[in-house]
Order: sequence, then C-alpha cells, then structure tokens
Amino acid sequence: ATNPQGWEEDKNPNASLNVTDVVIYEAHVRDMTIHADSGVKNKGKFLGLAEEGTKTSFGESTGLDYIAGLGVTHVHLLPFYDYASVNEENEGGNEYNWGYDPKNYSCPEGSYSTDPYHGETRIKELKQMIQAFHRKGLSVIMDVVYNHVDDAEAFCYNQIVPGFFSRMDKDGIYSNGCYCGNDTASERVMIRNYIVESVLYWTKEYHMDGFRFDLVGLLDVDTICDLVKRVHEIRPDVIFYGEG
Repeated sequence: ATNPQGWEEDKNPNASLNVTDVVIYEAHVRDMTIHADSGVKNKGKFLGLAEEGTKTSFGESTGLDYIAGLGVTHVHLLPFYDYASVNEENEGGNEYNWGYDPKNYSCPEGSYSTDPYHGETRIKELKQMIQAFHRKGLSVIMDVVYNHVDDAEAFCYNQIVPGFFSRMDKDGIYSNGCYCGNDTASERVMIRNYIVESVLYWTKEYHMDGFRFDLVGLLDVDTICDLVKRVHEIRPDVIFYGEG
C-alpha cells in the first residue's frame, strides 16, 4: 500500500558499475532544497528532492536536476532514518541536524515527510524520492549509524532487555569509543541479527543501492562480513563503505 506507481519495476540504474568506478555526491535531504530561492515546492522534504525542473530566480537548476547535471552516479544521503534531535512536528522546517543520533533505525525520519502524523506518508514519500533518483540515473546510498544511539537508556532495545544493546563495563558504565555516550554491542548474537535484518530491510523495502557506515570500526568484523554477505546474496550490486 505504500508503494508508488511503478515501484515493482524500480531498480538500480548503475547496477553494472564496478565499485571503483562509482562517483559519489554527498548531500543532506533538507539542505538540498530548503533555500527560499530553490524553486522547490516541498522544501526540505523527501518530495522536494523528487521534484524536477526546479530553478532559482536566476534560472539555475536546483535539487534533483542540479545533482543529475553533475555527472555523478551515486548520491550519498546523510541519515534519513528516524533520528532524535529534530521535532517531527516542526512544520516550518527551521530545526536542523545532520542526523547522527539514531532513535528508530527502521523508520524514515518524519520531519522529511509532508505529514509526520501518519506513518504510511513518510514511507511512500521516501520511496517516491528514491524512484525519482533512479529515473534520473542516480543510485542512492544510505548513511547508517549503527555504532551508537542517541540515548542508550531510552533506546527501545535497552528498554526491552536492559543494557543488552550497548557495551558496558562491570560497573555498568557505557563504553564511549564513539564519543557519543554509548557504543553498540554488535558482537552479541541478537544485536548482530538486529543490524543485519535492518540493513536487509532497507535494501528490500526501499531499494537502497549502497550503505555508508558511520564509525564502522566500532562494529565487530563478523557482523559487517555477515551483513555484506547476506545483502549480496539478494543484491550483488549494493555497495558498502565505512568511516574508519
């Protein structure tokens, strides 16, 4: 029900490219269209980046058309899962954050949707954006931050099984290798499973063409190898890279 028309035929336009031949442009969903003179109707939203033919008052291409004109093959979008620091009810779009403060990993960020009160809206509009990129010949890379969460105490997994998602010492002090207050215990079997299933979900449900891992060195090697293997079993064209 959340799939836009033609979603079944949607696919990676650069699936045949070798990973060493991709040209990546990094962007922020809100930043690309929020300017008053962007010519975009849905400024700062998923749908804003799906609009074509947008120009400034000086006639310069903006948003999706601007990116498509650069000659890049892939667009790396800063985190667009549900993050904590921006109030989704802020319809004015004045709040800003990069998005490296995960709250709900498998849910799109509501502030980028036209209606944060209805979950199906943010899902469909994100798919419409991805579909628009694909039609322009652009593959989409998702910036993911599995190495920590915004608030370890309040995080859903730790609410269900206290402390299980995060690394802690014998005194109950959170590990802080990421300097964000907590580190993910990816080496635990069910946490590894959670991360792998989350990446598979984004790949299958949202047609992601790549993943950029924030501070990938804080996740254990077995988890990373497992998720790459599992994704490549269904989509060998998906690319992976990470911050050290």
